[in-house]
Amino acid sequence: MNVVGLDLSLTAAGIAVLTHPGAASTPNVPRCVSVGASGSQSASDDETAIRIRRQAVSVLGTVGKLAPKVALVVIEGVPPANPKAPGRHSERCGLYWALVGELAVRRIPVAVCSPTTLKSFGTGNGRAEKRDMIDAARALWPHARVADDNQADALLLATAGAYRLGWHEPELPHHIEPRISWPKGLTK
Repeated sequence: MNVVGLDLSLTAAGIAVLTHPGAASTPNVPRCVSVGASGSQSASDDETAIRIRRQAVSVLGTVGKLAPKVALVVIEGVPPANPKAPGRHSERCGLYWALVGELAVRRIPVAVCSPTTLKSFGTGNGRAEKRDMIDAARALWPHARVADDNQADALLLATAGAYRLGWHEPELPHHIEPRISWPKGLTK
C-alpha cells in the first residue's frame, strides 16, 4: 500500500508516494515527481477546461504508475483567491474538484490539508517560505530526490498521511496531529 501527497498546480503539480515500511526497500525512498504544462493567460474557457482535464488525467495516470495500491491521498486544499491572479484560482479549483471527484469515484480516501497547516506541519511555521519547505522535506527524507517546492509540499503531505496511518512516528513536535480534514473511519 502507498500514501500519496498531491500539491496541485496546472504547470507543475507535485506528486509524492510513500510505500508502507513493511513493503518498502531499505532505505524507504519516497518517489517524487512533478507533472504539468505551461498555458496561456489568454486561453479561452474551452482551452482552459481541456487543460484542466489533461492535467487531472496526467496526475491520476502518474499516481497509477507510481502507486497501483493507494491507502490514502493527502491533497493540499485550494488557498483563498488572490485578487492579483483570479483566473489561476478558478483553474486550481477546477483541478482540485476534478481530482477529488475522480478519487472519490475510485473509493480512494482523500484528506485535505490547508496550505498554512502544511507549512506548520513541515516547518513549525505557518508562513514558511518555499525554501524552508524544501529543506524540511529533504531533512525528513534524505534519500528522496526532491527537485522543487511542489515535490517538497507533496512529500510533506504524504508524510502527514503516513504518520496518521501509523506507518512512521512523528519526528518533531509540530508533526503531531496536524489539523487536517481526515476521511471518516481513517484510523491508525
